[in-house]
Amino acid sequence: MLQWMQRKFISVLSFKTAMIAVVILVAVFLYSPLGRGRGGLDNVHAQTSSGATANITEGIQVIEQPLGLPATDIRLVVANIIRIALGLLGIIAVVLMIYAGYLWMTAGGNDEQIGTAKKFLINTAIGLAIILSAYAIVSFVISKLIDATTGAGGAGDGSNLDAPLSQNFQGSGALGRVIKDHYPARDQMGVPRNTRIIITFRRPVKADSFIDDTNITDGDGILGNCKTTVSNWYSDCDHLKPLSDSLINISRADNDEKISGAVVLTSSSTIDGVSGIFTIVIKPITDINNTNGGYLGSATEPVGYVVRLGSGLLLDDPANDDPSVFSSGNLGNNYYEWRFTNSTALDTSPPSVENVFPAIGSTEARNSVLQINFNEPIDPTGIQGQFNVTGESYYALDGQNIFLKSNNSTLPEGSFNLTNGYRTLEFAPSQECGKNACGNKIYCLPVCDNAGASCAQDNYEVLLRAAKTVTPGSFESQPFSGIVDLAGNALDGNKNNVPNTASNTLPVFPNQKQPDNYFWSFIISNQIDATSPFIQTIVPGIDAENITREQELSFIFSKRMRAESLYGIGIEEKPIQAVPIWKVPATVFSTNTTFTRLNHGPFLDGIRQYYFPVVSSSVEDAHFNCFYPGKGPNQAVGAGTIVSKDCNGTQNCCEVLTAQNESFCCNGDVDVSQSNTSACLEHLRQNSP
Repeated sequence: MLQWMQRKFISVLSFKTAMIAVVILVAVFLYSPLGRGRGGLDNVHAQTSSGATANITEGIQVIEQPLGLPATDIRLVVANIIRIALGLLGIIAVVLMIYAGYLWMTAGGNDEQIGTAKKFLINTAIGLAIILSAYAIVSFVISKLIDATTGAGGAGDGSNLDAPLSQNFQGSGALGRVIKDHYPARDQMGVPRNTRIIITFRRPVKADSFIDDTNITDGDGILGNCKTTVSNWYSDCDHLKPLSDSLINISRADNDEKISGAVVLTSSSTIDGVSGIFTIVIKPITDINNTNGGYLGSATEPVGYVVRLGSGLLLDDPANDDPSVFSSGNLGNNYYEWRFTNSTALDTSPPSVENVFPAIGSTEARNSVLQINFNEPIDPTGIQGQFNVTGESYYALDGQNIFLKSNNSTLPEGSFNLTNGYRTLEFAPSQECGKNACGNKIYCLPVCDNAGASCAQDNYEVLLRAAKTVTPGSFESQPFSGIVDLAGNALDGNKNNVPNTASNTLPVFPNQKQPDNYFWSFIISNQIDATSPFIQTIVPGIDAENITREQELSFIFSKRMRAESLYGIGIEEKPIQAVPIWKVPATVFSTNTTFTRLNHGPFLDGIRQYYFPVVSSSVEDAHFNCFYPGKGPNQAVGAGTIVSKDCNGTQNCCEVLTAQNESFCCNGDVDVSQSNTSACLEHLRQNSP
């Protein structure tokens, strides 16, 4: 029996030594670029924790539990199995050494038994050496692969903060900070050749810093407009100043050839009570003589372009001497640029309305926004601004392309803004009518406030005017005659893909309800919706590890959200990068929920980096209710007193120490109160696995 056991142990040890070589090869394959079919590592040595907080209020309240399904990459599962196997082999080796010692100590001068013990010790020592060598080789190979593919050498604890330029390059951090959004999107492929380029800034910009008034024959002196009748875009409209890296430059990616010129239009709006030029629309002109239509790219092959915004662009801020757009914030550099690639085709398909809020025929509370969601990006020119009183029984937007009627209610105060990647047109009223659970203002539409009106609800009607078409059978539009997409195709209100001449016969209601104008009606009641939204799902899940650098970061909210507010979602990092990660939301609305994907720069790989999604109380639903509150309005009722009338100990709400001006619940944890965002983030970091 003893001899049989000896042979078995020796066989196991010999088998072990043979398997170690296989382990080395498998481990190297798992961690190498070749083993994944792509040219570099795509696992982020990072940890994601949802629920960081905002500058003023609260963090994510965990509402629903995840399904419990594993989100770990299968390669990591296999790698963990290998690690366990190596550990088991090590344990076996230790047992064999103990057994060899036992044989030697109990040999009693038996030379054969002593020889057997020596063989066990030698073979066990060889096995241990192979195990340790396998671990060392695998670790070395992984380290070198990381250094070679990411350029992030050094410790894996985040001490190396220099991100590879291929991931978050200098200047990219401006997107999401000083630049709110743009079209085409970063690295977008298949962009139609006849597209316009749109850029929206966080703060109003100074038009004369980048626009030449070339249509002065009209004598209006307005920058960023065209003559009343446009027969030739280049001759009848204002131009960008000469293209340069210090202002705005548009050039081919393959040979740096600048386009011939560009027409620029401005779109004024009011955001958070500030009015000015936030958005500019650029119509590239590649051929001033228009012999090729003036379109980007080529009809035979895709062509890439680079758009660069330089430090010469100025903010409209005379109180601070009109500083550069890139003068504030940690942006990585004083410029921003992005690339896109044109297809070989022109866009001749019309835009259409996907859905609206309030829904057709529905009844909503008076603290509602108006939302119009299109199937593609829309030209903001003429559809942003405020309603004005007309001589008719309706209100007209500044650009005369949107009309509203309510029988018993006065002029709605507020403005339309194009947001959500230029797909969502949203009217936010500005008439204050209370506060939400976070202490922020809510705003309402007028309901039955006309002189002599006696009602609890009013019928609202909205009409979107489609642009007039140039020729029968084509959606190509006459400039500034109505709503168009970024290729100038007129709105297809009835979605029949047949260009119809939109009626403009007065009165607007009901004569213009057809054919390609878009019309809907709904009811606004004299009620307030006070239900706060919460997050139903977040991806990646809480404390997810080893996420890919392109991992989707997405949220599902429990209610329909206000699109403009979702730009307040952020990403905090630790260790903080020299170049902050860029980000911009993209949102899809359904009847009762909202799906938001936060497009972002690549997460870092090769170093251990922590990412904290930040959802603040500035994120609101379509009724101006804040994301589920971590605090209610501060009330000075005495030092250290815990009070919040909006919580009252109810589920998913945390009480607040009012002695601290900015204290709030951290990550929805009712037992954790932090004085500021940084303190909350540090708490999350310290308590993350």
